[in-house]
Amino acid sequence: MRFSPKLHELNAWLLWTVAIFFILLLLAVSGYFIFEAKYKNKIYPGLYVQKYQLGSLTVSEAENLLNKITDDINQNGVTFKYQDTKKIIYPVAPSLENDLAIKVVDFDAGQTAELAYNYGRQGNFFNRLQNILRAVIFKEPLAMFFSINTDELKKQLKENFNQFENPAEDAELKMEGENILVTQEKNGQAIDYEKAAKEMESNLLVLKNSNITLDLNISYPKIRKIDLSAIENEAKNILGLSPIYIKSASTTDQKKEKKWEVKKSDLAGWLISKNGSDNQPTLALYREKVKEFLDKKIAPDINIELQDAKFKIVGGKVAQFQGGRDGLAIKTEDTISKIEKELLLENKKEIELITEVTKSTLKAGDVNDLGIKEIIGTGQSNFAGSPKNRRHNISVGAYAVNGTLVKPGQEFSLLKTLGKIDGSTGYLTELVIKGDKTTPEFGGGLCQIGTTVFRGAIASGLPITARQNHSYRVGYYEPAGTDATIYDPQPDFRFINDTGHYILIQTRISGNNIYFDYWGTNDGRQIVKTKSTIYNIVKPEPGKLIETLSLKPGVKKCTEKSHNGADAYFDYKVTYSDGTVKSRRFKSHYVPWREVCLIGVEKLTEPIKTEGIIPSLIPLDNNTQNTEMNNTAIPVTDNKTELTPPQPETVIATST
Repeated sequence: MRFSPKLHELNAWLLWTVAIFFILLLLAVSGYFIFEAKYKNKIYPGLYVQKYQLGSLTVSEAENLLNKITDDINQNGVTFKYQDTKKIIYPVAPSLENDLAIKVVDFDAGQTAELAYNYGRQGNFFNRLQNILRAVIFKEPLAMFFSINTDELKKQLKENFNQFENPAEDAELKMEGENILVTQEKNGQAIDYEKAAKEMESNLLVLKNSNITLDLNISYPKIRKIDLSAIENEAKNILGLSPIYIKSASTTDQKKEKKWEVKKSDLAGWLISKNGSDNQPTLALYREKVKEFLDKKIAPDINIELQDAKFKIVGGKVAQFQGGRDGLAIKTEDTISKIEKELLLENKKEIELITEVTKSTLKAGDVNDLGIKEIIGTGQSNFAGSPKNRRHNISVGAYAVNGTLVKPGQEFSLLKTLGKIDGSTGYLTELVIKGDKTTPEFGGGLCQIGTTVFRGAIASGLPITARQNHSYRVGYYEPAGTDATIYDPQPDFRFINDTGHYILIQTRISGNNIYFDYWGTNDGRQIVKTKSTIYNIVKPEPGKLIETLSLKPGVKKCTEKSHNGADAYFDYKVTYSDGTVKSRRFKSHYVPWREVCLIGVEKLTEPIKTEGIIPSLIPLDNNTQNTEMNNTAIPVTDNKTELTPPQPETVIATST
């Protein structure tokens, strides 16, 4: 059979096409594997946060770079302005004693670096390849991971700019003698803090630190005079019932029924109008004002905080220390709805509160065999050099934790265990620096409790579910990397009791040392904790002077000491009796902190404009340092300080 020349040429073309295809495929596959080998353990090229390239860096290198950038923001703060007034809000507000620190912004460089590393490494082959090519060819911007404490941000902004605000005034029913008057509503002016918070969030997502201009908007009243006038006659009938009474629920354990009087003047302020089903104005309750009355006048007399039983070890046995107590609280929203129905529709003069009982999980009489036999771990820290207020707060916090029982499988929360942290529970304030002001805040010294409880949980081999290190290195908690900070409502410190038996936490204070002994049953688990490794020592920027009108001209007062920044970690491995092994690395990043001093002036000068991207990075110190942590068990000595409830002290806190 003879082939035609055309058919022969076609076959040759097909062979060349197939050969070229396989050659190209081989080159592509080879190129892919060469590319993969080059970027093994490295972030793929083309990935960046703002102008900062993360490509070709390891996760650790990317994390260090991002930490340096965010450290700069932490030290310089974010500038907010309205008209000619500029104020700097710092992501971390430290205290004068360098212990308590309130975070407004919490950057997470580690999570951002992990996201960058995983880009192009997840999904099927074609998805991964598509993402890699997109990053290499078009560049792929990534967002910075962080969280904003919006409530604290708004609080600080309001403290600095509230002089420009004029709140709106609602129309109200008021009593003048026996006559009812309807006041005129008024518009007001309020700064849009929500918009400012969102703009700050948008900027920080791409590590941009531009000045944020605040907007002053008209604020409108919620209640108008015309609406109240329409229900004036109905209101007169309800006010004719006054005084009315709110009484305690008959199902409570109160020996004597309690009543709280609502005077006519108070009741008048509760009444507002709303559109009924026929779209006509009808009488209703101003729920916010009723809630304020319940919270301030009644809740302190009714609410009882839940309290589990607490115990202490006497002669090697468990003895009763504090009996369990059920909790009791007003169900506020349900009670308000009940008042609205029974007062406005049924015209009742006495209305019963709706309350809710929370049962204690452990009563004193339940104690038989809790499995509390021996100390399974001890945490220790030293508070030498602490001032009087700090020592007092440490004692109050230690007393609150002492004797706590943690059930098998229960998650322990330190904030929940400490309960309310304010003057009513015996705590004293510590001055916190917010811009050019210092304000008293509760919580100073409690990080000593958090750190010691953390160390005790680690020594006991317990799984840690929530722990955050301090913003900067504090001498009380060396070696770095072994501390835990707490602040109500967050961050908290938490662990889970996975021993299968109860754990009893007892506190000992001896001299300047505080110990938390974890009593329970040794289940054979083995704990290995490495020494704390400290690296990336970073020197702070030069000291800064902040002008203030609060000091006499020329008077200088330093509010913040300088601290080196650093990173630290230790490894933690627990081997259970069945051979199961659980490992974790606890990493900590400490912000470099420069010295800050206030200088009194007669008139504030114009602040330096700080628009745009972070201008520079903090130089990295080449020196590294390793600090060892004592891994030996802390012996139980006879040199103990018996804990007694601390007596509150009267202290006058002054603001600079």
